[in-house]
Amino acid sequence: MKRIYRSILLLAAALPAAFPAEAREIIDINRNWRFTLDDDRTYGEPAFDDSGWQRLDLPHDWSIAGAYDKRNPSGPQGGFMPCGTGWYRHSFEAPAGSEGNRVFVRFDGVYMKSQVWINGRMVGEYPNGYNSFEYDITPFVRRDTLNVLAVRVDNSLQPGSRWYTGSGIYRNVHLIVTSQMHFTDGGVFITTPEVSAERARIEINYHVINHNYPETRFTWTDNKSLYVWLRDGNADAAPKTDANNRVQKECTLTSILYDADGQEIKRVSTKHRIGDYSEADLRQQIEIDRPHLWSDQTPYLYKLVGTISYDGREADRVSYPVGVRTIRFSPERGMEVNGRQVKLQGVCLHQNVGCFGSAVPLGVWQERLETLKAMGCNAVRLSHYPFAPEFYDLCDSLGFYVSNEIFDEWNRGQEWGYSESSYGKMPYTYHLYFDQWGETDLRRMIRRDRNHPCVALYVLGNEIPNQRIQGIEIAQKLKAITREEDPTRPVTAACDFFVGANIYGFMDQFDIAGYNYIDRIHPDSLYAAEHARYPNRILLGTETYHKTRNHVSIRDNASAIGEFVWVGYDYLGEIVWPDYRGWDEGMLDIAGFPKPEYYLRKSYWSDEPVVHIGVRQGPDRDFDWSPRNVADHWNWQGRDQDTLEVYAYSNCDEVELRIGRRSLGRKPVGRNDYYALWNVPFKAGTISATGYRQGKKVAEHRLLTAGKPYAVEVSRIFRYDDVIRVELCVVDKEGIRIPDSEAEITPGNIPSERLLGFDNGNQYDPQGLKYASAERGRCSGGRMVVYLKPDSATVKATFDSPGLISAEAEI
Repeated sequence: MKRIYRSILLLAAALPAAFPAEAREIIDINRNWRFTLDDDRTYGEPAFDDSGWQRLDLPHDWSIAGAYDKRNPSGPQGGFMPCGTGWYRHSFEAPAGSEGNRVFVRFDGVYMKSQVWINGRMVGEYPNGYNSFEYDITPFVRRDTLNVLAVRVDNSLQPGSRWYTGSGIYRNVHLIVTSQMHFTDGGVFITTPEVSAERARIEINYHVINHNYPETRFTWTDNKSLYVWLRDGNADAAPKTDANNRVQKECTLTSILYDADGQEIKRVSTKHRIGDYSEADLRQQIEIDRPHLWSDQTPYLYKLVGTISYDGREADRVSYPVGVRTIRFSPERGMEVNGRQVKLQGVCLHQNVGCFGSAVPLGVWQERLETLKAMGCNAVRLSHYPFAPEFYDLCDSLGFYVSNEIFDEWNRGQEWGYSESSYGKMPYTYHLYFDQWGETDLRRMIRRDRNHPCVALYVLGNEIPNQRIQGIEIAQKLKAITREEDPTRPVTAACDFFVGANIYGFMDQFDIAGYNYIDRIHPDSLYAAEHARYPNRILLGTETYHKTRNHVSIRDNASAIGEFVWVGYDYLGEIVWPDYRGWDEGMLDIAGFPKPEYYLRKSYWSDEPVVHIGVRQGPDRDFDWSPRNVADHWNWQGRDQDTLEVYAYSNCDEVELRIGRRSLGRKPVGRNDYYALWNVPFKAGTISATGYRQGKKVAEHRLLTAGKPYAVEVSRIFRYDDVIRVELCVVDKEGIRIPDSEAEITPGNIPSERLLGFDNGNQYDPQGLKYASAERGRCSGGRMVVYLKPDSATVKATFDSPGLISAEAEI
C-alpha cells in the first residue's frame, strides 16, 4: 500500500537525496552535556553561555543527587527527594553523513514533561516520563557551526507519583542518520505465526517512508491545486509544472536471518516500486527447518537484518533479535510455551536502584536479573511503566517473560463516582494527560517492544479507578489499539477491586483476568473460587503477597497461569514507615542482597534442592506485604535463655537440624508449607540444616556464630561493560560475617571519578543514597556495596576501615 506523506512534503522537496556513510548511523551522544537545576526560557537559545553549568554524562537523575528532606513536596511517595525544573544542553557537529539525509534525535526516557530545542527551534514536547520518543531534526541541523540541543525537563508539580521516579534525562540519547528512504521508528514487526520442532515461519512487516530521490524535482506554482491536493489527498490533483520530475524506482527489500553464532542461514529478497514522497507497507516471510526455540529455559536468539536499497546501494538497514516461539493461553491448560505448560513465576519491579536512582547502569540490571533467575524466577512485571529498551534485550537473552505495562491510571482518580473531580492517585499524576496522550503512549510502547520474544502480555492498567465506573469504553478502546499494533499478544488489567470490576463487567473486557491480592476476598480458596465462578477465564495473579498460599493455589489450578509477587527488590519511595527511604518488603534489599524470603521463594520455584535457615528475630509486622520476620545468622548472644523459632526453608522431603554435633532429628517438609520448624535454645557455635530427598542428602546450610570484627573482606565482584559491583563485608578471624557491624569503609587507591556510589541495603539509612561524603560508605548487617566505573587501567584497590585489616582487589 502506498500513501502520500503530507506532513514533511514541502520541507523535503527542497532537499537533495543522498546516502549516509552507512545505511543507518546510530550515534551515542550521552557524553559532555551541561546541566542546571534552574529555569529560564533563554536557556534554549544557541548563543546562551552555559560554561558555568555542571558538566556531566547521561544518563542522569538529578533527584538522587539531592538531599533527602521531609519538606520536599515529592512527599513520602516520592521518597522525600527534590524534583523541580532543570535544563540540559549539548553541542555537536553535524554528523559526517547527514548532508542530504534525515537526522533524528531519540530519547529513551526523560522524566518528565520534556521540551526539546535544536538551534533555538522547539521541535516537540512530551509529558510521559517512561516512553521512548524521537524527533526529526533534519531541517534545523547546521553544517557551518556547532549545533545546540537544549532540553527542558519539568518535574516541578508534586506530588506527581506513587513511587520514586527520579528527574532528568535518565536514559540514553542517540542521533540517528538515515537516507531519505528509511524504515520508520517502530515500523518493523516480526512475528512467528507457525512454530514446531520441525519447521518455523517468520513473518516480517516493514513500513518504509520515502522522501525524495536525487532526480526528484518538485515545485508548487498553482495554489488552488495545492489546496485541493492537501484537502483531498488526491495525487492526481497535485499541481504539475514543467519543472516537476516525480520519480518511482525499483527497490529491493532484503531480510537476512543469522543464527546465534552469526552465521547466515536464510536470505529473502523482493522487488518493489516505490515513489518519492510516499509510504509503503511491505511483507516478507522466512522459513527455517529444525529451529532453535526460545523459552525461559532455552533463550535462543536469532538476528534478523532488514535492508532496503535502490540504484545498487543500501538506503537503510535495521536489525532485531528474533525468538522463535509460540505462546498460547487457555482456561484448560493455562500458559503454553512451544506446547509446554509453563507457570509465570514472577516478581514486580520498579526501575530505581539505590544510589543510582533511576539512572541505572545496564550491568546493575544484568546482575539483578541473573540473581532472580537463580531463584527460579522466570517472569517480571514492569511496574507500572515501560522500562529502558536495553532491559528487554537482557530479558530476551536471559529468558524472562515480561508483563509489559503502560498505565497506573487513566483519566480518573480514587475519588470515583458522579463527581467532576479529576484528582488522580496523586494530584499531578498521569490522569492529567491520559485523554490527550493515552493512545499515543500505548502505540509508542507497543511499537518499540513488540519484536522482543520476552514480551508475553500487555497490562493496560494497574488498579485503575475506572475499573468500577466509566471504564468499559476506555478498556475496549485500549484493547482495540493494542490489537491494531500487535494482534499476537493478550491484554490484561491488574484489578484490586475485582469484586466491583466483576459486577461492572470491567474484567470481562480483557483476554486474561488480572487479580491484585486475590486472597483479600478469597483467603482460603483463592483462584479456585474465581475458577468456579468463571470457568472460561484465564486467571493471573498480577500482584500478590509473599504468602505461600498464593503459590500453592496457582500451582494446583491449571487455569491460573502464574503470579507476580510484590516485590522482587526493595526500591526508593512509597514510604509507609517514618524515617526511611522506601519500600523494604522485597525478597532482596535495595543493595541487591538476598533476604531469607529469597530462599523460601527458591524452594517454591526451583527444581534445585534448597535448604536455608531463618531464625525468627521478632514478631511479624502487622503489614500484609511483609515476609516472615527472620534473619539468617546465628549471633543471638543475650538471648541464651530464650527459645528461638528456627525455620528451615526447603523443597526437600525432610530436613535434619543440628546444634553443633547434636541432631535435633528430621522433620518432613509440608507440601504446602515449604519449611520445617524447630523451637531451640540458642547456643553459640554452629547450627546446620540438611535436606534429604528419597533418603539421600542433597543440600545443606550452616550458620556460625561470629566473633569480634577483624577484617574487611571482598566477598564478590561482578564486572560488566558499564559498571563494577564490589561486595564487601566485615568478618571475624574465621571469615564469618559480623551481622551487626556498621563499620565505615573507605575505598583507597581508586580515582574519585571512578566511584559511582555506595549502598548497604538499609532503607532506614539515608547514607545509602549518593552520600554527602562521596569517599566512604557504611555497612549495615556487616556488608555493603561499592559501584565503580570500569576503566582500561587496572588499579590495586584497598578497602579500609579503622581498626580492621584492609581488603585488597584488582579493579
